[in-house]
Amino acid sequence: MRALKVVTALAACAAALTGAASLAQSPQGHGIAGFWSMAPGPTPPRRTATPIEAELIKQFREGAVLLADAGATEFPPGDYGGLNVRASLREAAKSYDPKNQTDVSLTCRPPGVIYSMQGPFPIEIFEGRDLIVIKLEYFDLVRIVFMNETKHPENWPHSQTGHSIGRWEGDTLVVDTASLLPGTLFNNGVDYTENVHMLERFRLADPNTLVVTQQFEDTGSFEGTAARIMSFRRGDDHVYPYDCDPTYGLSIDSRQGPDRP
Repeated sequence: MRALKVVTALAACAAALTGAASLAQSPQGHGIAGFWSMAPGPTPPRRTATPIEAELIKQFREGAVLLADAGATEFPPGDYGGLNVRASLREAAKSYDPKNQTDVSLTCRPPGVIYSMQGPFPIEIFEGRDLIVIKLEYFDLVRIVFMNETKHPENWPHSQTGHSIGRWEGDTLVVDTASLLPGTLFNNGVDYTENVHMLERFRLADPNTLVVTQQFEDTGSFEGTAARIMSFRRGDDHVYPYDCDPTYGLSIDSRQGPDRP
């Protein structure tokens, strides 16, 4: 019986995804479908916000810390963008060694969807009626946004992409995500916990510019509310397979030699 339910669920999901894909460029959609690459250059607060960005920033919870690490920017060790990170995590981060990421057991472990969404890799969005699919090139992550649900199931298993529910507020897609596995908060040794909760907004600034904001809270790793804002440019392409090879770390070792410093 369980197998039948699984098969039925998979068939329904496949049908929904097919419908989402067929509507990816539909003029009846909201215009966010398509291929998007992170726009080059700084984002707020490293530069003045555009009018659309300023409107979205006003939606952040009062007192939210707007982080300046979106895109290719990384905070150096000990810098958390003004966020009050828990003392235990700050202490643990002192021994963080980025070279460990080339270990075979870690090379192909995704850093988590919060970090992945603001990375320099492209995304592709498919807009359907009941589902919106966000496909990330980074680590081949695929996000399913349930547009026909209004709350998160209590028993949903934690995963890299979690459980996302969405709604339209005018021309802005609002995505609420929970049930995430612990993942990278900053690429300097600080992670968020499985209790993190993220709220995103997707809005077109013009037909070829998509502005995306993140607002997230996690009492297990930091105090208050953190936020990011990113800008994407439309392209005529598809995301490519990431196809992470766990031997990548070994190849780095072999190039540098066994006695590298």
